[in-house]
Amino acid sequence: MAKRGDNIHKRKDGRWEGRYKKGRRSDGTIQYGSVYGKSYTEVKKKLKDAATLTGVFSVPQNREKTFGEILNLWMDNNRPKLKGATINKYQNLIDTHISPALGNTKISDLTSTVINAYLSEKMKCGRLDKKGGLSPSYVKSIMLIINAAIQFAVKEEICAPLKTPISKPTLTKSELRILSFDEQKKLEMYLRLGTDPSKLGILLSLHTGLRIGEVCALSWEDIDFTNCIIKVRHTVARVRNTSEKTTSQTKLIIDSPKTKASVRDIPIPSVLLSELVSHRKVSTSKYIISDKDTFVSPRTFEYRYHRILSESGVESVNYHALRHTFATRCIEAGVDVKSLSEILGHANVGVTLNTYVHSSMEMKRTQLEKLISLSA
Repeated sequence: MAKRGDNIHKRKDGRWEGRYKKGRRSDGTIQYGSVYGKSYTEVKKKLKDAATLTGVFSVPQNREKTFGEILNLWMDNNRPKLKGATINKYQNLIDTHISPALGNTKISDLTSTVINAYLSEKMKCGRLDKKGGLSPSYVKSIMLIINAAIQFAVKEEICAPLKTPISKPTLTKSELRILSFDEQKKLEMYLRLGTDPSKLGILLSLHTGLRIGEVCALSWEDIDFTNCIIKVRHTVARVRNTSEKTTSQTKLIIDSPKTKASVRDIPIPSVLLSELVSHRKVSTSKYIISDKDTFVSPRTFEYRYHRILSESGVESVNYHALRHTFATRCIEAGVDVKSLSEILGHANVGVTLNTYVHSSMEMKRTQLEKLISLSA
């Protein structure tokens, strides 16, 4: 849509629309009104008349709202735009960490100094069991929610902006261990023994980089044997439980992937095709790694994964390391980064290079040896 002026734009039906602030709702958020016309000039005049009728728009005396109320308003405003798992994550951080400490603080008293002191305390002793501090990445998530809620309140003219920025926690990036060539070979030999669906799931992540939630949600309908393609269309996500029939606060559901880029088609590697065909013949479930009518939860699957690692004689490593291992092996084999990024379901190649690709000592040695050819 063409725009002329901050509050005037041309609609698809050819008319011009102007928006103005006409008052506030009972919760303190801004209520907007609209005027329409055949031209920009006509709408601009109508906006001026509307402003005269409504009077000078001023910030009401609602600065005594608590930050807990602001957080609720912010969540209500964003809930329609967020996925269930994200809503659950945000609400959990608010309920367990932010609201107990800052929820009763008046918005006019919530300064950068107060917030920074709170975040610093979380870094030192923020765990719920009081046995240490939260990780920098966890505290960063808390900080982002606080900052977003305040920005929302500022936009709604409920409060003034913070005078100084909130201090971001310093993140120390630790490189996740990946499987060595020998470990991967040893594990794969064990995985190919028998027709255990859990073993097949691990092989899928090792050779396609699928996330654990994507593997748990993968059904046989997602496998195109004719064109040898895995269609990633779902993931298992944990969301808040609104049912009154259970005391459980959360539940697992089959949801769409976390981002648009995560919806993707992955070519089935030849080393996996025969395994999938064999398992399909004996499978009794809709889901690839399940032997029941329902999907396997990520927590259960990860437990089985660690048991399999132990049985195969491979040192325990986080399940997500399989995704890191896959990405690194692809780079070592010369797979172009753009293709790898799309296989992994990333929005851009920067995420792939910075997060998932690990340079081994062998790779570094090989790259340095290339210098010899220049001086030969």
